[in-house]
Amino acid sequence: MRVIVVSSYGVKINCRNGMLIITRGNNKKVISPADIEQIILTTSGISISTKALRTIMRYGIDLVILDSKGLPSARLYLPYITRTTDSRRLQYVAYTKGNVATKYAKSFAESKILNQALYIKYLGKLHGLNDLISESNEILSLLNKLSKVSGDISSTRKVIMNIEAKAARRYWGSLAILLPKDIKFDGRDPDASDEFNKCLNYLYGVLYSDIFKALCLAGLDPYAGFLHVDRSGKPVLTFDFIEMFRVSAVDSLLIDVFRSGFRAKIVNGVLDPHSRGELISRYSNWMRRVVRVVNGRSNELRNHIRSYAYRLASSLRNRKVFKGFVERWWI
Repeated sequence: MRVIVVSSYGVKINCRNGMLIITRGNNKKVISPADIEQIILTTSGISISTKALRTIMRYGIDLVILDSKGLPSARLYLPYITRTTDSRRLQYVAYTKGNVATKYAKSFAESKILNQALYIKYLGKLHGLNDLISESNEILSLLNKLSKVSGDISSTRKVIMNIEAKAARRYWGSLAILLPKDIKFDGRDPDASDEFNKCLNYLYGVLYSDIFKALCLAGLDPYAGFLHVDRSGKPVLTFDFIEMFRVSAVDSLLIDVFRSGFRAKIVNGVLDPHSRGELISRYSNWMRRVVRVVNGRSNELRNHIRSYAYRLASSLRNRKVFKGFVERWWI
């Protein structure tokens, strides 16, 4: 199944005789909708006919419209949602029980820290950098502090996030060592102007969209989280859940492509359309790589996201411990 990325101005998407027709100037592509899994629109200036939209929905194609920062402006997909009432009701109940909410918050944080530590150790062994292996061990040591956290979520949230922050500083400092000097990456800062941080922001936005969809399809409320504080209009469960997948879905991809020579172009403070299209294409391919999970089965990364969303919903319904996603790197 294909992912179609449309990143150029002036593109038109129509439908004729049951086939999708993508036109730009004199260039025309005719594609069977049966071969398409997802269509991603990354820029403005794209027109799409109602007939094409109906065909896209009839075939269950995921249509995503991104803004210049990679965040979804809109998303159309068929609502294959199961057990919505049960899952959401118990999700809200779990939050009201502060000690239960803390367990979920700790699980998300533990998975994030483990993924950071194991990836850094993998890079250290791959490149023969003992300093990175030492940093990985320091990150892992923070899990001892996390394991001791208990109590109501209102009192534990800040403690958990402080532990996360300590791990993150070591993690990003380690990644900075591996990036080419011309990137001028000094650490993670969403407001920084360097191209690596811009690319992180953009692909995190794309990942947010995939996480949001997975949670909805699992019957969960993406706006009711555990670790992050509820804020009006903010999908905070998405913010919780995404922490488990940042390293595998985005960070490792960007380390790979930047070390291989990729460079992004920034215009007026945002990535240009070509850079966005290139990143989306690479991200789509990266999400199809087969990933081994610690104490779990191998599967494509995109399927792990869906699987763990369903596991979270099942955990809430069955009141069982939720074990988060941790990639098992070849170390």
